Amino acid sequence: MGENRSVVTVRSTSWKVAEMFLRASERVVWLGVFVALWIAPAWAQPDTLRIPFWIQADVSASGQALSPEEIKVQLGVETGQVRQVLGPEDGTLILLIADLSGSLTSAQLAKTALKKNIDELPAHTRVALLRAQDGLRVLVDPGPERGPLLEALDSLQVSGRAGLLETIQPAVRLGDAILAKAAVRVSVLYVTDSEVGNYREDFTNPTINSSDSGDLSRRFRDGLVRDRIARLDASLAATQTPVFIVHLNYRTDPLNQAYQTGLMTLASTTGGNAWFCRSQPEIGAAIGEAFSAIASQYSLVVEPPSEPLPKSLEVSLESPGRTLAWRSRFSFNKAARTER
Repeated sequence: MGENRSVVTVRSTSWKVAEMFLRASERVVWLGVFVALWIAPAWAQPDTLRIPFWIQADVSASGQALSPEEIKVQLGVETGQVRQVLGPEDGTLILLIADLSGSLTSAQLAKTALKKNIDELPAHTRVALLRAQDGLRVLVDPGPERGPLLEALDSLQVSGRAGLLETIQPAVRLGDAILAKAAVRVSVLYVTDSEVGNYREDFTNPTINSSDSGDLSRRFRDGLVRDRIARLDASLAATQTPVFIVHLNYRTDPLNQAYQTGLMTLASTTGGNAWFCRSQPEIGAAIGEAFSAIASQYSLVVEPPSEPLPKSLEVSLESPGRTLAWRSRFSFNKAARTER
């Protein structure tokens, strides 16, 4: 049986809106949209709040797709009004961001796994390929044809400086702009081999006074990276697009452990997740798990809380017969959203 014509029309319109933001062939348009998003008042009240969630277990008797009437939302002290529930059968846009500058072998394993998972995606899922080195750049638009995307992955360069921390905020802001205009689910997926010493910014926090055994910089060598992560975390709490991170090379030195813990925090704050590969054979499975998490994501579209907006909003969801996992905190802090 053919797909309902109204559903096809809605999806077509949504993809046109999404593609407007990501038309790589028109760099001036892309840059103009990006700059407009970057300088726009980030604290304006959103028309809707998008809450990502997952159904972990379902013993309900309905056997049907989850409807707005079947889910209860609590936004702080208010009961939320559900406008729409988007699920795995609805349109999905993945902003796939490559941040690769290390091992060629690990990068090739990641490319192979990415191509496999992209080949298996349903038609209603589209993928835009971006690169994080030297600023966020669009390499391939999210079109219906997979060929250009797979070819771009094959030829993707593995070079330069790490770029995740420098691009995560504009990437999520781009996702939010699409969420605000299109009835699709949007996720940011980073595939990275970044290590803290490969950033242009120096996070090493050198000892200030080498002759003073009590110098605090001796004890808190990870202070700079923790501070950077904390500021980004406060900023991302005020956004709505979930971030998923697959890190290809887990490192055990204290500075990189602080960095990797920070990446887990950033992903969790947005409602996403992070995977860290301790060996190259784990890369394929980690990328597969990331795609599975994105595919099974639901997006709850609710009315925002009443003004004045709280600085921090606790969210809870409930659906009879279902065990849910969801993003539980959002921020409306004006100062936090303007972190650069």
